[in-house]
Amino acid sequence: MRKHIFSRALLIILLFFLTVSSHATAARSSSVISKTAVHFFNEGQRINGILTEPEFLQNPAPVIILLHGFLGHMDDLPVHDSEESLFEMTARIFAEGGISSLRFDFRGSGTSEGEWKDTTFNKQVSDAISSISFLQSLENIDGNRIGVVGLSQGGLVAACLAARDSRVKSVALWSAVAIPVHTYSALLGKDSVDRAIEADSLEEITAEISWGGKTVLRKEFFDELFLIDPVAEIVSYDGPLLVVSGSKDNLVFPQPEVSRLFITYHKGVNRLLEQGSGHIFDLFERQDKVREIIEATLEWFKITL
Repeated sequence: MRKHIFSRALLIILLFFLTVSSHATAARSSSVISKTAVHFFNEGQRINGILTEPEFLQNPAPVIILLHGFLGHMDDLPVHDSEESLFEMTARIFAEGGISSLRFDFRGSGTSEGEWKDTTFNKQVSDAISSISFLQSLENIDGNRIGVVGLSQGGLVAACLAARDSRVKSVALWSAVAIPVHTYSALLGKDSVDRAIEADSLEEITAEISWGGKTVLRKEFFDELFLIDPVAEIVSYDGPLLVVSGSKDNLVFPQPEVSRLFITYHKGVNRLLEQGSGHIFDLFERQDKVREIIEATLEWFKITL
């Protein structure tokens, strides 16, 4: 009972500071930041990333791991009327707010080693766990204040990561996949899922993507649609949780009901932030929606880390 009352009181305080600090965020002047190409290894394969930090730190900074989505990479999704990608803008705004970040390409994606067809949810969780160990080896990083942002499939990975690795202290899920078999049956076609069920081990499945084009994934990816449950995993994580939902999301739907599942089964302090936007916050058409999400997430981490 006391824990429940404490959690509600902390949530009220968090919401108050998020509201007040949003005005200060909008007026924040640019700071000097540094961007460094980095790499680490998992299962013998090189993973490439970019570490963005505030300059002139007097003390080690908290750090946020940024996890990209399905068929994405660390610098995809260019933001309207800017020269930045989604995570590049996120990293800059975080650094201006005093928080470092690491964005990286999962194995088989972007510039990292490995083949895309070999990707699975569990392998991406493993990559994320390796990224934490890498960050804790850096002297300018406060290894006790590590948060994670996951977009779409990256949100699924972030939920599992938080449940499996106690070094994660705060989480933000952006348009996170909650029911894998539902989302990927819509995204890749029910026929692809059905073919994968009947396929031999390691068989490659060619699937048509709902937004156009095709992709090839091994049977193992489809098997995990029935084995990985990010909502069940979030039960094991009781740290602060921010869940962001776009009401017009046509990839992870219906909203906000799907996103609310994380809130329902999470046992700690949490907040559901609903926005009238699409899966990636309308970033191809406008900046204001995505900036609102980034700045609200920054304030969340400033309070919870």
